[in-house]
Amino acid sequence: MRKRVGNLPAERTSFVDRRQECVDVRQSLSSARMVTLTGVGGVGKTRLALRVAAQLGRSYRDGGWLVELAEVHDDDLVVHTVAQTLGIQDWSARGVEHVLADYVRDKEILVVLDNCEQVLDGCVKACAVLLDAAPELRILATSRQPLDVYGEHVVVVSTLPVPDGHPDGADAGNSVRLFAERASAAGFQPAAADGDAVAQLCRELDGIPLAIELAAARTRFLSVDELLARIGDRFQLLAGNRSALPRHQTLRATMDWSYELCSAEERLLWSRMSVFAGGVDLAAAEDVCGGSGLGAEAVLELMAALVDKSILTREPGPAGTTRYRLLATVREYGRSLLADDERTQLRKRHRDHYLALAERGAREWFGPDQLVWRARISAEHDNLRAALEFCATQPGQVQEGLRLAGALWFYWTACGLIAEGRKWLDRLLALDTTPTAPRATALWVCSWLASHQGDLERGRATAEGCSAVAEHLKDAGLAAFGLHLRGVDAMAEGHLEEASSLTTRAWSYHRTHPKITSPMVMSLVQSGLVACLRGETDRATAYAQECLQLTAKAGELWTRSWGLVVRGLASWMRGDADDAVVHLRASIGIKTRFNDLFGLGMAAEVLAWSHVSRGEHARAARLFGVLDRLWQLVGVPLMGAQQLLEYRSGAERRARAALGESTFGKLVAETANLSILEGLAAAIREKPQPPDAIRQPQRGPLTRREYQVAEAIAQGLSNKEIAARLVISQRTAEAHVEHILTKLDFGSRTQVAAWIAGRHEAAT
Repeated sequence: MRKRVGNLPAERTSFVDRRQECVDVRQSLSSARMVTLTGVGGVGKTRLALRVAAQLGRSYRDGGWLVELAEVHDDDLVVHTVAQTLGIQDWSARGVEHVLADYVRDKEILVVLDNCEQVLDGCVKACAVLLDAAPELRILATSRQPLDVYGEHVVVVSTLPVPDGHPDGADAGNSVRLFAERASAAGFQPAAADGDAVAQLCRELDGIPLAIELAAARTRFLSVDELLARIGDRFQLLAGNRSALPRHQTLRATMDWSYELCSAEERLLWSRMSVFAGGVDLAAAEDVCGGSGLGAEAVLELMAALVDKSILTREPGPAGTTRYRLLATVREYGRSLLADDERTQLRKRHRDHYLALAERGAREWFGPDQLVWRARISAEHDNLRAALEFCATQPGQVQEGLRLAGALWFYWTACGLIAEGRKWLDRLLALDTTPTAPRATALWVCSWLASHQGDLERGRATAEGCSAVAEHLKDAGLAAFGLHLRGVDAMAEGHLEEASSLTTRAWSYHRTHPKITSPMVMSLVQSGLVACLRGETDRATAYAQECLQLTAKAGELWTRSWGLVVRGLASWMRGDADDAVVHLRASIGIKTRFNDLFGLGMAAEVLAWSHVSRGEHARAARLFGVLDRLWQLVGVPLMGAQQLLEYRSGAERRARAALGESTFGKLVAETANLSILEGLAAAIREKPQPPDAIRQPQRGPLTRREYQVAEAIAQGLSNKEIAARLVISQRTAEAHVEHILTKLDFGSRTQVAAWIAGRHEAAT
């Protein structure tokens, strides 16, 4: 893997010459640590910032990073967004500001904060954190007004010069050149005879790049003369609106003109699409925007029309899907067209759509499509925030917000958004204390997040709150979650007998449920961890094997990775470090696909201890280098559990003693400055195996044909289906199954599935 040195996007279209502006901004950044580009919306602040950042990015050791804030409307989320963009997983209970400051302290980095105007206070706070912590860090911000940060240097970005009767002039030609290039991309080649009309059009548009680009896109349907006639009439109409600022008059004129080019149904869809934050897929648009004068079946064609008119932009989504986005200015215009009651109803439909999506994701998480769900939910991050914000700010919507925040447990925990999830849950729980099922669910999810942050007081309080609401509702399922989370906190506090009783009681109820979910199985995982800490390694191994069998049957990965951690820890504790390494490496392989940073920390810790036990002290030292950096991001090593921390200290002392301080320090340094995934890869890299050894799992006592049958069993096929696949009789398939069960000494097909999964993990 190569070290990431920024996330600046590649330019999709040509950059019309702003040579002097680029020079001015670069010079400003050479003397000031923060530069803010201000100007009218649509003037090209973002494009100029990205061009300068691309020019300067290589001079910053840690690259240039774009932090997009257009979809952030809560000042408290600005620091979260900066941290997430820089790759920091915001798990720490000590505050994301402190984690961010620690991360950037030694960085040479250029941070581009884009669209700051709607979260000025949050941006001021984020800039203070960044600038105070990192002397080699620079900030380039875009905003419609200065941020008023101490030391800020403001550069006003002007509109493009327009022709004044001499369209061949180099500077004045920039607006004409922009129109010509964008019109050409739309399939229209301006002729020499169009020169005067194009120059007049650019003058009428005041040289605003966004307006010029929208006009150029319309050349698919209208000639330049027709555009000029329409634009002239519209500007004349708006010129009488003297109460508005000039820049608002101009931008409004551009949007009004685009609006006039749309049909009545296209206008209606445009206004309704404005309810979405960020991108949206077709299904969401049809669900939220259809109805009340707009048939859901017509949404696709109308969206295609809006794409053609450059109202909507099309972009790739996860897993080959397509997403659509309104530019921020276009979206704000659409919102202004909605009456208050209509906007509220649309926001309810928007919330209901994403609530249904989240609850479906929670139901289906314990299955083979986890990575698909991770990508899908991550793509909807801005819309989920918008839905939660609606619930937190509108009367009578808090219970639905608790449902949504609780259903997203898998997003908060498995996908590395612990701190943000905790923020929403704490906020919503404080707004409505009615003892309902959504509140109980939100309480146990909040307890889960708080305990992983090391906030054991909050974790215990919310777990007990869940138990109290469950008792009030007489809901045994919610009561089991209360037991489970009370057990998590008891384990972290060192009360192992209490923890064992609570988690095993929780699992004894969950295992009887007709539809088992990941959080239910995590009570089994927790029982295994507690058994390890009590020295009951055989019992812990049995719990781990039960988890692996359940997850193999379901085709599930994330919970399985935790079962492998328990299996690895139990093996290490009973002295079988070789077995521990196999299972822990398999766990790490899964967790990296989810970016489960806390889980990676747990697995890598036990793996490092196992390498020490095997005398592989150099490899352990490299892992400790990764872990030192990883736990800074997470905030609380090993959940703060004292017994686990003592195991860590003992293993590190042994490695230091075996290698010597100097060698140990050098090996730690080899991975300490790499990204987490790069460091893990460097620390656990083995000598290359022969290709056949990598591709082919060992068949054990099975023949080639029996192994094929076992793989089919693992895929959930019946004997009849196995016979059809392998072109054998059903009786022969049944005989193979019996031979497999006999050779492996298994009593069920589920055990065969788990055995196959283990073979594939070992081979990988």
